[in-house]
Amino acid sequence: MTATTPTVRRPAAPLVGRLVVWVVFALLFAYMTVQSVGNLVTISGSVRDFNAFLDSTSGGDSLRTSTPWVWLVLDIAIAPVAFVVALWLTRRSRLAITVAVFVLAFAAAGALWLDLQLFVPSLLDFGRTS
Repeated sequence: MTATTPTVRRPAAPLVGRLVVWVVFALLFAYMTVQSVGNLVTISGSVRDFNAFLDSTSGGDSLRTSTPWVWLVLDIAIAPVAFVVALWLTRRSRLAITVAVFVLAFAAAGALWLDLQLFVPSLLDFGRTS
């Protein structure tokens, strides 16, 4: 005799709800990443233009500045890393837990992202003294 094991079907509603949360937060994190890429383009262009201006004047070598690549790349990496960690943590969680983890991940990533958005331009004083 073979015993049959009953198949337990999960309702589709919680999975659909989690998918909606994942998609909504993927868009939010993508927006944060696009803003970071824009920041990288703007900052690196400003540094390049400033250094080109110094090259056209005399005695400006001491004021040359370098692009803070580490901070700019970290700024870009924050959102994707936060999304992947939140997705990994909620892959088998209920909908309420998924929403809570993603809200927390977005808030934490947003706080760090905004700090870097303010910190990086302060590194580029462009020769001004305080």
